Order: sequence, then structure tokens, then C-alpha cells
Amino acid sequence: MRTTSAELAGLLNGRLIGPSDLPLTSIATLNDAGPEALTFITSPKWAQRWASCGAVVALVSDGVDVPGHDASSRALIVVKDAEVAMLTVLEAASSHFRPLPEPGVRDGAHVHSGASLGERVFVDHCAVIGPGVSIGDDVQVHAGVVIADGCIIGDRTVLQPNCTIGGDGFGYRHEADSGALRRIPHLGNVVIGADVEIGSGSCIDRAKFGSTTIGNGTKLDNQVQVAHNCVLGSGIVIAAQTGIAGSVEIGDGAMIGAQVGIAQHLRIGAGAQVAASSGVMRDVPDGAVVGGTPAIPLREKLREVAALRKLPELIAALKGRTD
Repeated sequence: MRTTSAELAGLLNGRLIGPSDLPLTSIATLNDAGPEALTFITSPKWAQRWASCGAVVALVSDGVDVPGHDASSRALIVVKDAEVAMLTVLEAASSHFRPLPEPGVRDGAHVHSGASLGERVFVDHCAVIGPGVSIGDDVQVHAGVVIADGCIIGDRTVLQPNCTIGGDGFGYRHEADSGALRRIPHLGNVVIGADVEIGSGSCIDRAKFGSTTIGNGTKLDNQVQVAHNCVLGSGIVIAAQTGIAGSVEIGDGAMIGAQVGIAQHLRIGAGAQVAASSGVMRDVPDGAVVGGTPAIPLREKLREVAALRKLPELIAALKGRTD
């Protein structure tokens, strides 16, 4: 990427404070930026670092004062939201740094003759696509991905390296007489909507019968486990290392933090938020914000944490009264 301060301000419809001809060739944080670098400032806390930063241009959220700015040698571009503006910059730069892969099936990939691929599909090295799989248009299947038989993948979906779609669910029952574990067959499939992204190393199990489903626009981070017969709605975001047990339903727009565990047969409501490292053991209503193990309303959990911090002091005070 190569541009100037004036060109970038025009792209973002921002207000330029400083020279218009400063060259920009890289994007960096305030701590790491060097000459010809662009960075961004979203709060007064970060604005304090501008004086010692090596960048020549910063995107600044409207209303944030940047002390000590020298408009003769460096520039600020004031925008409504610097973080959102940086997203626009990254989108524009991605076509230069990481262009979309050329469609086609790379050497070493295996696509079953009974699979159906849409237009402009990219299948990378060592990917495996099984019989009866249906893949929509503009889909990216990266290296090492396995899509088992009968699964359906919607348009513009991205499957990052080494994720597995349609493996058997984890289902066993003890035999009453012998106590041996009897394996439960899983005969269903996985249906993934359009504009979904599945992170590296994530696994989505096929249904026992029917379908495990992922709705349009949902994004899964790396190493997320979605068990059999789960139903995930649209626009959901799930962070890394979250494990979702069988037959869980998650409503549209929910946000699940990293390392969350969700017990089977629960419902996470639309727009709900679950804090990182929580253990969800009962239904979460629409729009609720929960955290902890077991997960409870987050404000209540924070009050519990604050009270526990005072516990040693209270114990010491009680001991003093009884001695």
C-alpha cells in the first residue's frame, strides 16, 4: 500500500490537520510505528503517546484532543470513529497485501466426484471434500479442511485451515447390563449459511439426525467446538476455544467470549452476551449479559467478586472480635 495523507483523508472523508503530501507505506500501532506509518487514536489515553510515536499520520476519533501535535511535520485525520476508519483502511489495503486466492482446486486437494462446487470456489492443498457435499459460489476452503459427506456450505463462506465440518458427534450410552459404552450413529449433516467464517482448527459435528446449522453471517474464531444438532442463528460471534454441547440453540446476534463452555440443550437468546471463561448451565434470555461459572448476570457476578476481595479483611476483623 502506498498513499498520501491527503488521499487517505479523502478516502475516509476526514478532516486533515497537517501536511497533505506525507507518504504512507505501512500501518502500525502507536508503540511500533516507524517512518511513513499510519496509526490510530481512539481515546485521550492513547493520545498522550502521540508525541513519542514514530508514525507520520494518525486517524483520530472526533472529540479526542491530541496534545503537542506539530502540524508542520505530521498529520492527524479526524474521523467520527478512528477504529471504524482503520477497518476501512485495512479493507482497502488487503487487496494489495493479501489478495483473494484465485479460484480452483489446488494440487493435493481431494474433491469427491459426487460433490458439487459453485462458481469461483477456491480449494487449497490437502483439503478433502466428501461425497454429496454442496458448496455455493465464492467459497474459500483453505488447506487441511475436511468437509464430510452431505454437508452444505453457503455462498462466500470462508473455512480457515484445518477446520472439520461434519465429523461424527460425540454420542455414547452405557449399556444397562454390561456397562459398556454403545456408540450412537450420527446420520445427519451440517448446513452452513452464506458469509460465514469458521476459524482454524474449529469443528462442527454432524447431527444425529436432521442438521447442525450455522446461520448467515456468523463468525467462529479458532478452535471452537459446535456439537451435534446445535442451531446457531445469524450474525453470531464466538471467540476462540469455546465449546458448545449438543442441541444448543443460539439466537441471532449473540456474542460468546473465549473459553466459554455451554451445557447441552440450552438456549442462548438473541443479542445475549457471555463473558470469557464462563460456564453456562441454564438458559440465557434475549439480550442478557452473563458471566462466571455458573454464568449469572454479569453485574451480579462483579458484585460477588468485589465482595470476595473484602473477605480476608472481614475474617481478620471477626477474629479480632473473638480473640
